[in-house]
Amino acid sequence: MAGQADGSPPAADLYGLLAELLSFPGPDLARAVQSGEIRGAVEHMLGHVPLGDALAPLEALGPMEVAPQDIEAEYIRLFDVPDGTPTPLYTGVYAPRRRDAMEELLRIYRHFGLTIESSAHDLPDFVPTVLEFLRILTVGQAAGEPSARPAFEAAKADVLERHLRPWAEQTAKRLGERSGHPFYQGIVAVVVTLAVAELTALGRVRVTR
Repeated sequence: MAGQADGSPPAADLYGLLAELLSFPGPDLARAVQSGEIRGAVEHMLGHVPLGDALAPLEALGPMEVAPQDIEAEYIRLFDVPDGTPTPLYTGVYAPRRRDAMEELLRIYRHFGLTIESSAHDLPDFVPTVLEFLRILTVGQAAGEPSARPAFEAAKADVLERHLRPWAEQTAKRLGERSGHPFYQGIVAVVVTLAVAELTALGRVRVTR
């Protein structure tokens, strides 16, 4: 995503890390899971985010034995070529009309002067893209002028409530039904935890079934 802001509040760092972890896994991911590095980083960031009653099963993030090829194969099985109930990495699949959801996200991105890089070949509702945008909004919310803060907060609440949280809750449920790898179940559970905590802080939390 082009036009990124700078800064690193803990929640912004966590959005950025989650975006990386839900992108196609690189060769270093398995090592970081084995060593407990991923769990340590997530635990540290969550420790600086007001969570209320929200909890995430951090033990699923490591340390655990896992081979790089197993992580890659599981990512492909779960998110690219599902062998069961689909669990795609696109938030719009859970909207009443995916096209409308993607158009809404594009309008919000453009309102903040952001574009999707053409070289990325990603759609606006690709989950890592949505998470990266939330990172940028969180930086703006913390560092922007007080007069601009309501716009960042309103956009953040809308993206969380209408796009990320429905995807995360549905995906968490489906991954459980599909016996997804504990690591990816854990990462999606962290997304749910963060979305609920942030919406609560923004006064937009609601109970979903």
